[in-house]
Order: sequence, then structure tokens, then C-alpha cells
Amino acid sequence: MGSMLLQDISEFELIERLTKVVSKNSNSSRLNLKKAGVDPIISIGDDAAAWRTSDGTSVLTTDTMVEGVHFKLDYTSWRELGWKSFASNLSDIAAMGCQATYAVVTLGVRGDIEVNSLLDLYEGFNDVCRLYGGTIVGGDLVKSDSIFITVALEGISPSGDQILRRDTASAGDYIVVSGHLGCSAGGLRALGQSVYSGLPLNLKEHLINAHSCPSPRMQLGETLLANGVITAMDVSDGLLADLNKICQSSGVGAKIMASDVPVHDQLKSAFPDDWLDLAVAGGEDYELLFTADRTQIEIVRSASDVRITVIGTITQDVGELLLIDEEDKVISLNVQGWDHFLLP
Repeated sequence: MGSMLLQDISEFELIERLTKVVSKNSNSSRLNLKKAGVDPIISIGDDAAAWRTSDGTSVLTTDTMVEGVHFKLDYTSWRELGWKSFASNLSDIAAMGCQATYAVVTLGVRGDIEVNSLLDLYEGFNDVCRLYGGTIVGGDLVKSDSIFITVALEGISPSGDQILRRDTASAGDYIVVSGHLGCSAGGLRALGQSVYSGLPLNLKEHLINAHSCPSPRMQLGETLLANGVITAMDVSDGLLADLNKICQSSGVGAKIMASDVPVHDQLKSAFPDDWLDLAVAGGEDYELLFTADRTQIEIVRSASDVRITVIGTITQDVGELLLIDEEDKVISLNVQGWDHFLLP
């Protein structure tokens, strides 16, 4: 029998297998780090790794964007590419309730790339850092047949030992999401398929901007943490896929109402037949998904200028994730979300 190929398993199954390999060495390594004053809190399995020192709690995340997989230069500018590749990491830091600090960037580029293009890329980094925090302090540059950008970003908790995490949801919590969902996926369709070239200009601009220049919810993440919320993650792989991660990590289930999922009118206008699919399974929204009680939700709502919407509840039915329509019937949609190995 031949060896299993990456295309035969999901991205998340691969991560689980790699985690088991890493764990063989982790116990002794963690003990040594703890003796040195560095106490690991979270490793693989959340938006960022986290560890505690005498000065507080630090988090670390990394993300890679690859040409032909995450972007195409046919319709993505270098400056937009810089913004988005850094913003995706900022969103992970926001999902932990932390402030962004220092980043290193690794670039893989071909020799035929114009120097000015890379300068524009870094201007995109600067654009998003000025608004949301973080600063680049180093990195690496390598020659590669395919262009890729890898950002590794550190953050610190403004609340000392406290951070937001995925494994703390409880039955009875309300499920809440920020902003609107699905516009990024709609923007990707509008960019990549000529059939949507006839969309009104205002619709295309709104959707494409949502895809190319997402707004990481840094302030909201800190607001959640400051007001007693303990469970959150960002919506990067799709609402259902990411909510499923919270359920798996916390040992709970979830029930959400399709009619309560926040969807922008412009997405509905552009995609009248499948806006719901885009909203719950599209991915790359970079909104925050969190669970909380009613009092916490109202406090957060009054303290934030970002729209937040209650879309359902956490249940005791471990691993069960239900999307319900107005007639209380289960809607069958893609729960898998973005997966590097299963998607065509």
C-alpha cells in the first residue's frame, strides 16, 4: 500500500498529525521554559500561541499568502497585497484580545519582479500598521518560482494574564459576530469571474474592498477582553467552519439562526441566489466570532462602534452544529469552509 498523500486528508487532519509529532518533545521543552520564567499557555490549536512571563502574556501568530492560492496579481495590487497579508495576522492578534507589537516578514519572489512592486508591498504593510498597530523589525528574502509572503506577528495582552481563547465556550452562551459576513467571498467572485463583470460599480467596489483590504477588529478584541468575555476567534475560514472549531475545542454544540446572520444588502443584491452560502461558508471576513452572556453583550455593544449581532446559542450537544431557517428546519450547507488540500 502506498503512502498517504496530502490530497487524501484535510488541512485540519494534517495539523492534528503534526501536533502529535511536536508533542513528543513539548513536555520536556515546556518544563525547561517554565524554569526559565516562560510559562506556555496555548500552543497549536488557537488563533495564536500564548505564553506567560513575569511581564505579562505574549502571543504569536503567523500566516502565509501564496500566489495562485491566496491571490493573483492579475487583480490584486502589491499595495493591497501588503495590507491583506499583514491584516490577516492582525486579525489573529485581535481574536486573542491583544495588541500587536513586532513582526518579521519573509518574502519569496522571482527575479523578474520590479523593485517598485516590493516597495508598494511594504507601503501596504505601513498603511495597515498605522491604523491598527504592529511594526516590522526584520525578516528574510528568498528566491522562489512562486511569490509568497509570510508574516509572523507578536502581540501582548493589555489585561496581564488574560487572553481570549477557543476552548472556553459554555452551553447557554450566546453566539455573536461582528460586522457583516460574506462580502469578502463575494468580492473574490467579482474579481475572478467575468460573469460578474456586469455588476453595478458601487456593488463591485464594496465587495472587492472587503476582500482586498479587510479591517481587523483590534479595538473590539480588547473591548471583549476588558469586559469579561473569554471565548473568541476570527472568521477566516468561514462562519460555520470557524464556529465548529470553537465547538470542537470547547466540547459543545451550536445552533444558529440563518435569518440572524448579518449580511450586507449589497451582497444580497449582487448574489440574490447564494448570499447565505457566501455568508456562512465564504471565509476571509476577518470579523470576530465570540460567545458571551446577555449582560456582557450589551456592555460590549455600548462600548464599541462596530456592529455586533447575536446569531445563536451554544448547546450541550457536543459536536453538533445546526443552521436553522425561519421554519425551524435545518439548512444543509458547507461546514468545511476553506481547506488548502480539499478545495480545487
